[in-house]
Amino acid sequence: MVIKNAVIFEDGKEKKVDVKIEGDKIVEVSPRITTLGDEFFDAEGLYLFPSIIDLNVRLYNDKLNRKNLERLFENAILGGVGSFVLMPDFSPRIDNETVLEFLNERISYESKLDIFLSIAASDGNRLNNISTLLKYGSDVLFEKSSSNGNLIRRAMQYAKMKQIPLMIFCNNPDLNDSGVMNESEVSFTLGLPGISKISEISEVAKILEMAIYYDIEILFQSLSTRRSIEIVNEGKRKNKNIFCEVSIHHLCKNDSSCEDFNTAAKIMPPLREERERERLIEALKEDKIDTITALHSPKSIIYKDVAFSDALYGIDSIRDFLPVCYSYLVREGIIDFEKLFEKVSLNPAKILNLKDRGRVKEGYRADLILFDPTYKEVKKDKNSLYNKDTLYGKIEKVMIKGVFQ
Repeated sequence: MVIKNAVIFEDGKEKKVDVKIEGDKIVEVSPRITTLGDEFFDAEGLYLFPSIIDLNVRLYNDKLNRKNLERLFENAILGGVGSFVLMPDFSPRIDNETVLEFLNERISYESKLDIFLSIAASDGNRLNNISTLLKYGSDVLFEKSSSNGNLIRRAMQYAKMKQIPLMIFCNNPDLNDSGVMNESEVSFTLGLPGISKISEISEVAKILEMAIYYDIEILFQSLSTRRSIEIVNEGKRKNKNIFCEVSIHHLCKNDSSCEDFNTAAKIMPPLREERERERLIEALKEDKIDTITALHSPKSIIYKDVAFSDALYGIDSIRDFLPVCYSYLVREGIIDFEKLFEKVSLNPAKILNLKDRGRVKEGYRADLILFDPTYKEVKKDKNSLYNKDTLYGKIEKVMIKGVFQ
């Protein structure tokens, strides 16, 4: 297979190239490849990118069943996501080898993607059987910063021993005052209890010191404040395997999206005020954010079309991820495509130790996206955070392991 006349980005420049694929590998990238005898696809006018690797993906309504797995696999492919980490906070929980075996069987049988299972190190009060679960095929550990400190310490020791990343969500519920959105002028106007930034910042500081002490690889998931990012970057001077992640929504939207009690904007961590969003953008420009996630956590309308306080946190976003990134970050001149795919593909690949992902380069796996930057549409979905927004760009083709899907 040869993909002809595609535009790639390299060293800050656009280049038109042909890309030859044999099996599941890229074997040649050059200005012109003779296609005599080869099947080819003319990508004139399209950009060619490595597939997205998302480190923070959840199931529909946090329920593990065959239908929800199939739904996730389909939407991930349509969104150009070739690999992702499936977070463990669904039911039934992965707390024994039987559930894990079922999940692994379904993934290997049905999915064309690479799914990395994350397991919860604990239930917040007691340690899970980490050794057994890792033996049965889990790849990543997950913990909440609000868990018992000794459990977090044990999780870090396991992560170090098994040489796998620990992903952690930082939030102290005791400092949230039962809040349901960002603590700000908007929450005050709506009469809704707010979630303070200190509930995140204080936990980031605590976990960072532990990560430095135990010298582990750790990803601080979906941070929402500039101060949290600054703390993480200070820690990188002592431990180069410390990473921070921000969701695309916190870079694009602020808590004014919650006005009129719009539950589509109820996500966790909460959307912050405009000044904080601007400070996150500054951190992105300064290259202090390592990865960007779609924060895909879809919820049924029955859990969203209710009073704001009762609505579940979550957003269905994996299919719109790349158009949103392009519309709000690249078209606005905040970062270029090369930097974007460093955040959504190359850096996530490094965190998962995937040495053949994240680039359009000879020897790398042919997990690829063909993207049309000229397309635009007005989003018409009242249940979407981006309802009535103009989104630019469209994924035309997705290749997984050398095969167009």
